[in-house]
Formats: sequence, C-alpha cells, structure tokens
Amino acid sequence: MTDHQSTKTSTGHELSESSYLDSHFETMKPEYETMIRSVGIQSGWKVLDAGCGGGSFLSILAELVGSNGHISAYDMAPENIEAVDTLVENKQFPCPVETKVGNVTSLPYEDDAFDAIWCANVTQYLTDDELSQMLAEFRRVVRPDGMIAVKELDLTTNLYYPFDPTMIWRLFDAVRHHRPQVQGNVRTIQLPTWFKQAGLVNVGFKTYLSERQAPLRPIEQGYIRNKLKFHAKMAESVDLPEQDMVVWRELADFDSPGHILKSPDFYLREGHIVIVGQGPKN
Repeated sequence: MTDHQSTKTSTGHELSESSYLDSHFETMKPEYETMIRSVGIQSGWKVLDAGCGGGSFLSILAELVGSNGHISAYDMAPENIEAVDTLVENKQFPCPVETKVGNVTSLPYEDDAFDAIWCANVTQYLTDDELSQMLAEFRRVVRPDGMIAVKELDLTTNLYYPFDPTMIWRLFDAVRHHRPQVQGNVRTIQLPTWFKQAGLVNVGFKTYLSERQAPLRPIEQGYIRNKLKFHAKMAESVDLPEQDMVVWRELADFDSPGHILKSPDFYLREGHIVIVGQGPKN
C-alpha cells in the first residue's frame, strides 16, 4: 500500500482494511502474541473475536481454545469478513470458526453465549456513547464470570527518533478535536475505568511496548512508511506551526537523503494496553 486512503474499509474507518491490519500484525507479531496469550483464554471455550478485521488473531485464538472450542469472528466491514471467510476456507483451524457482519454496539448473539470476548483495536473508532453500548453488549453476551479482554493502541506512548517528540504531541492534540479515531486512542488509558462503570469486576490492565530499531525488516519498513505518511497527511488538515509543517512534509518525502528511516539510529515506539475484566456473577 502506498496511500493511506487504501487503508480504509467501506465503513469509512481509517487503518482498518485487512491488508493494512495484517502488515501491522506481522510487524508487531511477537508483542501481539504475548498480549493475547496473557489474558487467560482456556481450552474448550467459546470466544467472540469482536472487530476481527481480516482475522489476524484467529490462529492464536483457535490454538488456545483447541478442538473443543469455538470462535465467532465478527466485524462491521463486509470485505473484512470476506477475507476471514477465505482464511477459514484455506487454513485448517483446530476448531469451528463462524463469521458475521455487524456493529459491536448491537451484537446478534444470545445472552451468556460466550466464555470470553477478545476485542483488538476497536474502541478507537467509537464515540463515548458507542463505547458504553459496546461494553454493555459485551457484558450481556458473556457468561457470568466470563472474560472480556480489550486491546487498544495508546497514542500517548507513540514516539519516533530522530524526531522532536513535542511535534507529535502537538499533532495529536490538534487532530483529536475533529478526528474521533485519534481522540479514541488518547482515551485508551481511561478504559479500565470504563470497564468498572460498565459493571465489570476484577478489572486489571497492562501496558506493552512495541519497539523497532534500525535496521528494519521490509515488512517493518512498509508499515512505518504508511504510518508516517498517514501522520503527515493528518498534519496538513490542521493548523500547526510552520516549522512543524516543514518537518512533516519532509517526512512524507521518502526519497529525502535525510529521512529518519535512513538514519542508523532510527527508533519507533508504540504502546498498547490490554484491559481484562469479568462479567459479574448472577
């Protein structure tokens, strides 16, 4: 992919198209695998992958629940579910995987239908009201004492080097007022409180850092190029100091001899938070 617009799905959500999500997953695969394995999904469980994208986490989920388990893959974008259907057809999963299209604020499942819910990189797209609706639906469809695990990017930890870190702070602060997705990623640190307000119990969370340094693998190069291009495009949409814009425009020019991706000291840091709670006992 060479244009951030191609990372949109038909729903209009940016950075949610299945091939972009696949590249992000492959770039951060060791950390992502650690995150999903840490939450405690058990063999034989019925698990909802809510907002499954192109199915990046399905292989690990299927491994965890085993042959006696069951996975429901659910996403708002029909093309993402088509990608999952193709994946299911072409890959031998150890358990059944069913797919459905729909919104996480209104789940087409019965009460207490699942032992656990895994939801990765979804809350960033939701307004506060939609987040409340989603968590209420999660509580409804998970069994008493069942697990709800949400993984989300935390923009407050985002960092490039060599790069003035205050520039990205100014960008996110300017953009979040008219881009709900950015505001959603800034809200991530508050999610444990949202869990408690939704009536979930035994709420805990952990922050994970994904760090990449030069020399970068090709998959990492491609993902970071798309990310820098996306941020530079955002910068053009808001009022930033002219000295900031000079740098953002240079970052969009990957042929520039001084581009940070060509630096032997290049460094990327992303932070992710995994929040785990349980449905209350009856």
